[in-house]
Amino acid sequence: MEFTTENYRIRPLVETDVDESYVEWLRNPEISRTLDTDGSQQTLESIRAFVRSKNNKTSFLFGIFTGDGTLIGTHGVHLSPQHKVATIGVMIGDQDYWGKAVPLETRARMLTWFFDELGFEKVEAGCYAINYPSIFNFKKQGWEVEGVRKAHRIVDGAPVDLILFGLLKADWHDRRKS
Repeated sequence: MEFTTENYRIRPLVETDVDESYVEWLRNPEISRTLDTDGSQQTLESIRAFVRSKNNKTSFLFGIFTGDGTLIGTHGVHLSPQHKVATIGVMIGDQDYWGKAVPLETRARMLTWFFDELGFEKVEAGCYAINYPSIFNFKKQGWEVEGVRKAHRIVDGAPVDLILFGLLKADWHDRRKS
């Protein structure tokens, strides 16, 4: 399974896709501070084990690749077919691609898969209130705030809220028509 966008390829990661640069992304506090992982504790083997843990049926770790095959980030995906709901998260690990709308472009392709190919009715996601680029991207793409989990995590020594976002199939289709 592989998806393409104008600028990127998206496919499930395999162990050999993960190298020391991926470990360095997670160990970089600027990158990992708003992720749900303790990046400082990650090793090449722990990340490869995480990749192996995905069944690529309902649980995926998709790599985001440039045209030349360079891995620049990931989309974590969990599918709940019985409820027709998908959960998605994104990490752009290669900081050279920050601010270049990679999540908007690649997540749009994933939304097409969820809604038009799988027939799902809703996609959900979340981000921390200090992750302003992520909040901007969700709002720009038409996601709705569905709730806030107050003081959900401690980041940089302070409690931070988790903002829960949702996007319905009908809203996505309406937005794409306009």
